[in-house]
Amino acid sequence: MNESALASSSASPRYARLALVPALAWLTWIAFHNDYGYIALLGDVDLAIHEFGHMLFMPFGIPILGGTMVILGGSLTQVVFPLIFAGYFLHRRDDGARRDLLAAMACLWWSAINLLSVAIYCADSRAGQLTLLDGSTGHESDAHDWYNLLTRWGLLDQDLVIARWMRAIAFLVCVGSIIVALWSERSRYRTLQEEAA
Repeated sequence: MNESALASSSASPRYARLALVPALAWLTWIAFHNDYGYIALLGDVDLAIHEFGHMLFMPFGIPILGGTMVILGGSLTQVVFPLIFAGYFLHRRDDGARRDLLAAMACLWWSAINLLSVAIYCADSRAGQLTLLDGSTGHESDAHDWYNLLTRWGLLDQDLVIARWMRAIAFLVCVGSIIVALWSERSRYRTLQEEAA
């Protein structure tokens, strides 16, 4: 294989990885500019993780750690689940493989998008206008997680304030993870060039 073909074959994965950064930025814009924070396909996966979170804290119908954790478990699992993958990609493996900071930042971004979704859910606590999984709205159902949580905690009148903080944190983490992802890919490319020289 000649040098130009070798350079071309190594550039393809680099550009594919680098293309992830503007894709994350575009998806961030989409999520923060629609009423539900919904991103096609990812939103459906996140909903499944959310519902699994409720069952995780209530195996076999037995609420472990109390009813509050069963309710909170959906949102908590939805935000924490991608962080498990971020930790995996940040961990240097025994086989000498490098940490993959880009992949870790993509997972951190995913967690922040889930936090945005939770913020939107929280902001609906008193309004009760979002359509829930059973097809009813929060006003028509007693299954609105954040209405129930904030009522238990005596913070229902603070739903919009709490949601704004969640949303702000989600936005900062999204932007930060995209910046770090871009920086990491540039650094990775320089390192690979130095090793090849």
